[in-house]
Amino acid sequence: MKPSKKSLAVEEVMSYPVLSIGPDETVQTAVIQMVEHDISSLIVVNEEGKDIGIITERDVIEKVIAKSKDPKTVRVKEVMSNPLKKISSDSSILEALEKMRRSRIKKLGVERGGKLVGIVSERDLVYAIPAMYELIEETSTERSRSIVKKEVYEGFCEECGIWSDSLNVVEGRLLCEDCLEDIKIASEE
Repeated sequence: MKPSKKSLAVEEVMSYPVLSIGPDETVQTAVIQMVEHDISSLIVVNEEGKDIGIITERDVIEKVIAKSKDPKTVRVKEVMSNPLKKISSDSSILEALEKMRRSRIKKLGVERGGKLVGIVSERDLVYAIPAMYELIEETSTERSRSIVKKEVYEGFCEECGIWSDSLNVVEGRLLCEDCLEDIKIASEE
């Protein structure tokens, strides 16, 4: 599903490049990498480079720290979340939020053509909300400026008083094509 004009695509807010770690690395190594790059997750990839899961701060806290396990000995594959939930890069951020809500997760892999190209987090989507409001406002303004023709009548124009075979109903008034055009121009100024 393509995003509408009222929405941003996931690829517009995703983080990239994707940082990864092997499943046999220690949790301590994963945490060090997260700290060094100021991120809260890593994609877990196998030897072929295929994503097989994700390790997040939450995984570390719940599955290592809270259980008093040693991060120096626990392997990433023991605590990672899998499979990695993904969304298409051209999906809307609203679709991403809904998928996160349904899955009760805070991050999604972003793929294009079957290839992982980024990651989008709940935070990325929240930061995009102001841009969403701008898009909605622009669309709303465009709609209020455009005049929708519903039916065409013949008679006297209520603006200029001239007979016309094609009067349009605009805000409850019958207007000829010339007056309709004048109103469009005036509303754009």
